Amino acid sequence: MVGFRKLWDRQGAQARTSARALYADLATAALNARLYEQGAAQDTFEGRAAMITANTTLVMWRLKRIDTPLARKIAERLNGLVLDGFDAAYRELGVGDSSIARKVRKLAEIHYGLGKALTEALNTPQSDRIGSVTDCVKRNAVSQNGKDSLLAAYLLHNAGCFEAVEDDDVLAGKLVWTLPGAD
Repeated sequence: MVGFRKLWDRQGAQARTSARALYADLATAALNARLYEQGAAQDTFEGRAAMITANTTLVMWRLKRIDTPLARKIAERLNGLVLDGFDAAYRELGVGDSSIARKVRKLAEIHYGLGKALTEALNTPQSDRIGSVTDCVKRNAVSQNGKDSLLAAYLLHNAGCFEAVEDDDVLAGKLVWTLPGAD
């Protein structure tokens, strides 16, 4: 019993560490100024939150492919960090305690909805994936008008890169974000 508890505690610590690393990297990538300058993302509070969600979805999609208890723990902790980040962002904007829960709940609903739609698009056959992801981005108004294909290219580029990363590296929180053509 003691051995199981030690393993469980060690996995919890690893899940926390990995989720923090994944969140820091995906948030930095989501706020990359070039995405906004090119129009791949809306340069608004909601647009930045949508980019956090899109990047989180890519990481969750990759973790789901590993399908181990540790991967599920990391995904759960990562999702908690994203929602905490939304809360912190509202607080930085000066949103009062009385309305913050409602605002975070609304962002969480958008987060889950966009995440589900993007995951479905990523799970389409490879031959249909570009069209599916582009349609998803357009339907959810994540990018600026007419720039949906730029964001789809960014998402698919990173999804492809993440597929090539070894499972152990993903579980260790080691994913590198790049812009298409910048590697």
